[in-house]
Amino acid sequence: MKFLELNKKRHATKHFTDKPVDPKDVRTAIEIATLAPSAHNSQPWKFVVVREKNKELADISYGTNQDQVKEAPVTIALFTDTDLVKRARKIARIAGINNMTDELLQYYMQNLPVEYSHYSVQQKSDYLALNAGLVAMNLVLALTDQGIASNILLGFDKEKVNEVLDIDKRFRPELLITVGYTDEQSEPSYRLPVDEIIEKR
Repeated sequence: MKFLELNKKRHATKHFTDKPVDPKDVRTAIEIATLAPSAHNSQPWKFVVVREKNKELADISYGTNQDQVKEAPVTIALFTDTDLVKRARKIARIAGINNMTDELLQYYMQNLPVEYSHYSVQQKSDYLALNAGLVAMNLVLALTDQGIASNILLGFDKEKVNEVLDIDKRFRPELLITVGYTDEQSEPSYRLPVDEIIEKR
């Protein structure tokens, strides 16, 4: 599917049918999503595919998001890794000498950890949020490409989600993405004319 067409097909879907979503399709979409760029190629993301605990997840969602999470066959909870040093070293360890030069291994094992040690709380938060946004957009486009609808949600209790899903507190909750099929025909949302958002200097 061409990129323009793919973007035009992607809509925020708030109501889903009972049709189940094949776990293989979800895995494929996540695999494609992880081709997204990330700062320092740190890939600081973690995906939790929620089926059995959808009701518990719905209970800590806000407003109309509750019904949406309950109705969706699958919800993907997106987390980011707050321990960037461990993340960098994990990449080096898994990639190993077969996939990385000595110079690149040193970059992940030593150089990046030194750089991360100088980040303020705000810098780290901005860093994680940026990377979460990049991979989330790739994920919903990958789902759309397979004919699967989705919606990105911010309205949920981030203080409780790790406990509900039994995820280590090291991982910061970023987004919930509801996933499924829909019969609804979505109308395109209004977009500002491109000349309204471009300035030249």
